[in-house]
Amino acid sequence: MRTCIKMIPVLTVAIAALTLGTLRAQQLEKIDETSLRALMQSYKGKTVMVNLWATWCKPCVEEFPELLKAQNEMKDDGVELVLISLDFGEGAEMKTTDFLKKQEVDFRTYINAFSKDEELINFFDKQWEGAIPATFVYDKEGKLSSALIGKRKYEDFVAAINKAN
Repeated sequence: MRTCIKMIPVLTVAIAALTLGTLRAQQLEKIDETSLRALMQSYKGKTVMVNLWATWCKPCVEEFPELLKAQNEMKDDGVELVLISLDFGEGAEMKTTDFLKKQEVDFRTYINAFSKDEELINFFDKQWEGAIPATFVYDKEGKLSSALIGKRKYEDFVAAINKAN
């Protein structure tokens, strides 16, 4: 009986550690213009894909596996993927986190905290009308190379990455 009682704290700690590791990968960080500028600056020297999406957007959800496949296959070549959820309202963070967990996303992700939609749109491309999904691909100098608006396939993401390289 004592052996079982002694094992419970050890198991509890092990389960908590595993759970925290899993949850940490799924936590969302709010991102506004200032923090996005700093993030993009930190990626100088790498090709960056910034994807704006939402759980309520069917084309966003459908393209998500294709986007992740492109990033997973090219991350060793210095390609970074920044996911920014445009989900909003009550329960938005929970819905987004649940979706990311199901997609097995294991890197830091973001949720929009820009104060106005126009500020977000103008940050990426003044010609962009705000339609999602939208993926903006930046070259290693931090310059916009491609804007992929609407649902895309793996080959589209790879072509945009190759153009940026």
